[in-house]
Amino acid sequence: MVYNIHLAGSHRPREGLLVLFSLSYMLFSSLAESPPSFITFPVNQTGISGGVASFVCQARGEPKPRITWFKIGKKVSSQRFAVIEFDGGLGSVLRIQPLRVYRDAAIYKCIASNSAGEVNVSARLEVLEENNIPHGFPSIYLGPQLKVVEKSRTATMLCAASGNPDPEISWFKDMLPVNISSSDGRLKQFRSGALQIENSEDSDQGKYECVATNSLGVRYSGPANLYVRVRRVPPRFSVLPSNQEVMAGSSVSLTCVAVGSPMPYIKWTMGPVDLSREEMPLGRSVLELTNIQESANYTCVAISSVGMIEATVQVTVKDQPKHVERRGAEGS
Repeated sequence: MVYNIHLAGSHRPREGLLVLFSLSYMLFSSLAESPPSFITFPVNQTGISGGVASFVCQARGEPKPRITWFKIGKKVSSQRFAVIEFDGGLGSVLRIQPLRVYRDAAIYKCIASNSAGEVNVSARLEVLEENNIPHGFPSIYLGPQLKVVEKSRTATMLCAASGNPDPEISWFKDMLPVNISSSDGRLKQFRSGALQIENSEDSDQGKYECVATNSLGVRYSGPANLYVRVRRVPPRFSVLPSNQEVMAGSSVSLTCVAVGSPMPYIKWTMGPVDLSREEMPLGRSVLELTNIQESANYTCVAISSVGMIEATVQVTVKDQPKHVERRGAEGS
């Protein structure tokens, strides 16, 4: 598409260029904008009085759309209602807890809006009393429990449910849906419903809930915390130099390696003198000695937050061999 812009009567080239630039910028901006569209939208659900309900809404657009929640035409506001953003604000969860039969049963609307437009989608929430749920409503008979796992190890959060039809199991962490497909294969869910977390990271720590859903309703398990603990191992030496004997003026390298968790820092001392530089190396250090003239003891020190160890090596300067004048034997 070609746009011809004629600046009639303009005798000031700079002003004309400025107007042309402004019009071009406005045209480019309008072409770059796109109205919101939903990636994930809330679905109708039936919960239990005293339980939990979560509506998930996710949208895209340019500029980034803003998501707001409404209940029967009014913006949601209640101590029992929480709105949690995720995916950089493109996603939003409306969580209601604990559910109330007559107060929370309603139609909830997710609105995504930006300067290019606005879209909305609605979902209905029904709330039943526990003694009034239909036969086959989901029941969780094995929920997740408190678990502590060492960092980089595998953790498994258990969940098993029954119902008719058989309920599907999903997971929430810190009130947000767990997206298994975006975990680079670290997260796996078994047919039983259990969630396996491989090569656990600090970001995996949090409060987990499993959710059982079928056509009759939704039931949440009790929450369970997963703690990811860094294994703490005191330092130990894996490589130490042996004692050295050298000639005066010689050079030698002393290598010291230590391991632990966290990894220890290494420094060298000679008696009370600290030979380390401004920044101590991590795990490995090589001390270069040149033009050695005197014997001395050198100590490698490994330091971490869980301990300190040291080992001393001797560097000995050998005496120069003396010239012995050979005398002839006196006459026989």
